[in-house]
Amino acid sequence: MTKQSYNDALRGYAHPVHQRDDFVCVYCGLDGKASLSNWLHLSEDHLLPRGHSNRDDMEYRVTSCRFCNEAHNRMVFDVEGKSPEELIDQKKPFVLQRRNEYKEFWVEQVQPGKEFEKSGKNQE
Repeated sequence: MTKQSYNDALRGYAHPVHQRDDFVCVYCGLDGKASLSNWLHLSEDHLLPRGHSNRDDMEYRVTSCRFCNEAHNRMVFDVEGKSPEELIDQKKPFVLQRRNEYKEFWVEQVQPGKEFEKSGKNQE
């Protein structure tokens, strides 16, 4: 039987990064082993910006869930001379703050049952 090669992130080029990080988002802790749904939300975060000579080195790529990866896409960080751990520590507070902002919005605007509570109607 011939081994299948994959060119997508989850099964292919990012899989070794996910394995190294135990399939857990380095920012929020989403565990890709807990469920298929979680695993499908994993992505790979490049800790260094486009054009940086070390951007594609495995040590500067980490497992991130899609939300955490996208939460800081347009933010500019000081990266020169920093280790991968320092870069994660630099980004993490911003990512977690953004997650909290979205959680607050969800609780106020989206959470199941909110519409019924506001209108006084029950779900039956």
